[in-house]
Amino acid sequence: MATVNNVLAGLSGSVKTGTTSTAKSDNTLGQDAFMTMLIAELKNQDPLNPMEGKDFAAQLAQFSSLQQLSNLNTTMNNLPAYLQAFSNAQMAGIIGNEATASGDTVTVSGSATNIFFSLPADIAGGTLKIYTSAGSQAGSMDLGKLKSGINSVSWDSSGITPGDYRYEISAVDKSGNAVAATKLISGTVTGVTFKDDKAYLSINGQEVAFSNIISINKSTN
Repeated sequence: MATVNNVLAGLSGSVKTGTTSTAKSDNTLGQDAFMTMLIAELKNQDPLNPMEGKDFAAQLAQFSSLQQLSNLNTTMNNLPAYLQAFSNAQMAGIIGNEATASGDTVTVSGSATNIFFSLPADIAGGTLKIYTSAGSQAGSMDLGKLKSGINSVSWDSSGITPGDYRYEISAVDKSGNAVAATKLISGTVTGVTFKDDKAYLSINGQEVAFSNIISINKSTN
C-alpha cells in the first residue's frame, strides 16, 4: 500500500499542481499540496492491498484540520480591518453629543462663554486670563474658592469679538501652594475624521484627538 511518505519521497520534495511546481523547503504542506498528495496516494495504492478505512479517515481528518487552520488564519488576518470598521462606525454615533477634552482653547460666540478646567486639589483662590491668538490679553476673572475635580466658570464675553481664544489659570491652595489646573475644552461634537488610523473629533470647530477626550455626555437637545 502506498503511503503519504512513499509518495512524498517519490516527488522528491516538490509538489506539482497543474503546471506549477512549488518547492517546500520548510518540510510543511499547504492545503493544495496535501490534497495533491492524497490523490496521488489513492492512484498509486496496491489494488490487492487498498488503504484501510481507518487510515483513509485519519488522513481526511488531517486535511480537514489543515483547511480549518487555513480558514482561521485568513479570518485572523482580516480581523484588524473588521475591528477598525466597527470602531469607525461607533465614532459616527458620537456626533451631536457633548464632549470634554484636554485643551486650552475657548470659542467666543456670545455674551457669555463657559470655560472648563480640572483641579487636582481644592483651591483658595485663583485667576483666569484669556488671550487672543496674537497673545494680547482679552479679559480676566477671579476664580475664588473651588473644589477639586472638573469645574466650569462663565466668562462675561460681551463686547468680545467672536472667535477662538486661549486661556491660562494660576491658582493656590489654602497654604499658598500653587495648584496646577488641567485646561479643558467642551462643546458639541460636530464631526469625526480619521487620520493615520486615529480618530479626531470636531469640537467648537477645533480638531481634537479622541485619546484626549475626557468625557462624552448625551446631548439633552
